[in-house]
Amino acid sequence: MTSHRLIIWRHDRLLGHFDSHTPWSREAVEDIAARLGEGDGYRLERQAAEGERRLLESTPGGIRVLGIEPLFATIPLNP
Repeated sequence: MTSHRLIIWRHDRLLGHFDSHTPWSREAVEDIAARLGEGDGYRLERQAAEGERRLLESTPGGIRVLGIEPLFATIPLNP
């Protein structure tokens, strides 16, 4: 399962991003992107997770994962 992110700007001002980690994450991002047109001043960037970074803790009792951060790369928006 690939996570997707949609980064959203309006009039060159960053509004934020939407992350989806569902099995249909690509469709979710494309659905939102289709509703935010350039004619209304939106600029969009779509990214897909290509890997992850893990924060680990090592103690005498063993190793445990403290956190996971997806590593995103930009991919083209569908027309």
